[in-house]
Amino acid sequence: MELQQFRPKVAVGLSFSALAMLYSVMLVGVYITASHQGLSCQDWPLCPNGFGLPSEKHFFEHYHRFMVVIAASLIYVTAAYAARNVRPARKTAIITAILVSVQIVLGMLVVNTKLEPLLVAAHLSTGILLFAMALLTFLESYRLARKRRESSTL
Repeated sequence: MELQQFRPKVAVGLSFSALAMLYSVMLVGVYITASHQGLSCQDWPLCPNGFGLPSEKHFFEHYHRFMVVIAASLIYVTAAYAARNVRPARKTAIITAILVSVQIVLGMLVVNTKLEPLLVAAHLSTGILLFAMALLTFLESYRLARKRRESSTL
């Protein structure tokens, strides 16, 4: 699509929402790790209570997984939009979508292997890379939106 047909508010809004949700997921994940609750919910993908309200024991792990679904959905939607409409952010958005898929698989493996240290390290490292790529996607979308806004005021 040409620059004139690009909707900057959509790209910036989607990429920022994905980034903010991803950051929230990471905060809860760090809390789970620091409080030694990583195996509080040993079933994957759902805790023993399924889709019901989590027990106090499973609350943070259940909440973390619920947030992952939202963050991943936002990342996939951002990637789909960027692939069609935001050429500068296309690569970073697609890499972000791939990384979130890898991250979900790593999260499953971490739970299923009962916190295998190398997998926990890979999960953390991939999370940091995922955040960096989501941030780059947002920055590219924002830069393009700002460029468009400046060119329309001339």
